[in-house]
Amino acid sequence: MECSHCNRFRIRHGTAVLELAVVMIILMYLTLGAVEYGWMFLKQEQIANAARQAARLAATPSATNSSVTSEITTLMSGYGLASSGYTTTMPSNVASVTTGSTLAVGISLSYSKIGITHFTMLPLPSTLSATVTMEKEGP
Repeated sequence: MECSHCNRFRIRHGTAVLELAVVMIILMYLTLGAVEYGWMFLKQEQIANAARQAARLAATPSATNSSVTSEITTLMSGYGLASSGYTTTMPSNVASVTTGSTLAVGISLSYSKIGITHFTMLPLPSTLSATVTMEKEGP
């Protein structure tokens, strides 16, 4: 015959296990969310930096499209984004932009190609992009 005290202990133990399972699921979501959003912000900053550096180069009087493209490729490779299928936008010929005019350099890529956890229950952007506009320098 079981005592009533032992039966209450089993019920409390079962309740504690259930509460732990619910709390662990919530903590898992929070942890994965923090990791994924941290990664997303890091990659967004890296893309913005690559666009800024490329625009800075494009704004110089001696810049060419090939030198700007090479700078973007070098920076994106350094950030581990070379194989992510990014796209760039810039003037068709940065050398022909007149002094004092503005030019824009943009980089964008699909976030699904660079996500770290691929945790699909988070509201994440489909694309990360950055566009930087600078004034063309000249003599």
